[in-house]
Amino acid sequence: MVAPSKDEIHHLLLKLHSLTGIVPIGVFLVIHICVNSLRTVGAWPYQLSIDAINNLPFLLVIEITFIYIPLLFHSVMGFYVVNHAKTNVHRYRYPRNALYTMQRLSGAVVFVFLVYHLGTTVAPKLWEGKHHFEAAPFLIDIMNGEFKTWQGILIYTIGVVSATFHFSNGLWGFCVSWGILIGPKAQRNGAIVFAMVGLALTFLGLATIAEFNMNPVPVDATVSR
Repeated sequence: MVAPSKDEIHHLLLKLHSLTGIVPIGVFLVIHICVNSLRTVGAWPYQLSIDAINNLPFLLVIEITFIYIPLLFHSVMGFYVVNHAKTNVHRYRYPRNALYTMQRLSGAVVFVFLVYHLGTTVAPKLWEGKHHFEAAPFLIDIMNGEFKTWQGILIYTIGVVSATFHFSNGLWGFCVSWGILIGPKAQRNGAIVFAMVGLALTFLGLATIAEFNMNPVPVDATVSR
């Protein structure tokens, strides 16, 4: 069996980088934003969704395997791409070059935001040992505190917009690079569809931020120890 060449390994890593941006990271982003948007319906359905997630068996193993490891790989490869990327002016029109640059910049912003978000939610939850039904009141209190200040609102607004743009624009790049969107017409239509997806996710994310800011409702655990 012939060992893969350096170019073949490089190509495989880039493909995996592209794939992990959609599955599982993109799927998780969509689910996370949709679940959080339940807060706009009321504190109770939002709390129940947190309870359901935090009572999953082997939750930490699931998070490490399907969220944190793919995120780390995608982030490392993303910074690698940034360091080695060259804008292809002769191949793409200027708007696409601009979107490519914004994709790289938004990825860096999302990475910083995720470090902040995990450091202020998941890390304290694990440190304080808030599991199962204790997690919802603890996390909701944290988020209520975040959105009391303009700094918290600004951080999360930038994070949400950057993440939804990075995902929706990345969908277009994924479909083009994997041969799903072939030809100018298909690529143009795909760009419109994915832009609409991004706008919908952005709306849900910003509506959730607004709801937290306007109605910071504390909750008690649905089931006590």
